[in-house]
Amino acid sequence: MKYFRFSIDTNILISSTFYYRFKTLPEIFREDKVYDFSIFIMRFFERILRNKGIKFGILTPSTLKELNLIKPKIILKKLEERFSNDQEGFKKAINELSSLLNRINDNLKRVLKIFSRGKAYINDTRVRKIYKKVDNMYKNFINQSKNLKEEIKRKVEDHINNFYAKYFQNMEAYQEIEEAKETSRQTQIIRLSKKPVKENDKEILSEIIYERKRCIQENPRFRNNLNFYFITEDTHFSRKYNKRFNFYSTPITTKIKKLFDIDCVRVNQFAGLITNRKLNLEK
Repeated sequence: MKYFRFSIDTNILISSTFYYRFKTLPEIFREDKVYDFSIFIMRFFERILRNKGIKFGILTPSTLKELNLIKPKIILKKLEERFSNDQEGFKKAINELSSLLNRINDNLKRVLKIFSRGKAYINDTRVRKIYKKVDNMYKNFINQSKNLKEEIKRKVEDHINNFYAKYFQNMEAYQEIEEAKETSRQTQIIRLSKKPVKENDKEILSEIIYERKRCIQENPRFRNNLNFYFITEDTHFSRKYNKRFNFYSTPITTKIKKLFDIDCVRVNQFAGLITNRKLNLEK
């Protein structure tokens, strides 16, 4: 079993800092399974740190910087969503905002103990070189996304005409289904045409790639024997599930793994590695 290290994105870190259910406004601080899995992961590694003194997590400087910037904004957004039709309730929640922030900051201090601080700064020339590769990768995906729907349509038409046509009476219905399937497989790419990747996200990924390289350089045992996980719910990193056809869209996730050997996983995937004992907990 390979050694491993992991990093985590800002949104997952925010979820995990809602470490206990709040007595005040508890319905706001619920993010369903993402919230529950985030807390499970943090508590698991908190026990590891307490029992073995090992930190498997690594946080990059850009993640910590973003965390401090968006933390109050996320809380305020949650309050606005919850009390959109209740001005009195919103005013009361705002009055309690200071105590909520204090509680979250206390939780955050506890969570951060399980992470080592990364050394990969985006202004480092070595990290900038990685960033150029990351940026080019996403630019290529964006260019690919522009004509992707037309390409999918042509691909499906050729596929049907060359083989399946004689088996189906309703050709148009079948073609529509096949196009929907192929489009779903390419969801990660198609979404980039509507919502490009933020610069900060590319910087965080670049720093994580550098941290993986640094881990290998500093520990010879990790050479060809290290899995580095990036836990994130962002579709431009991690696979996207399609409920209708019961499969995942993974082209970007696969490309990141191929180019940089980083496993981008969602919180439920990483929690599954823990519960199924797929992680090597040796230092």
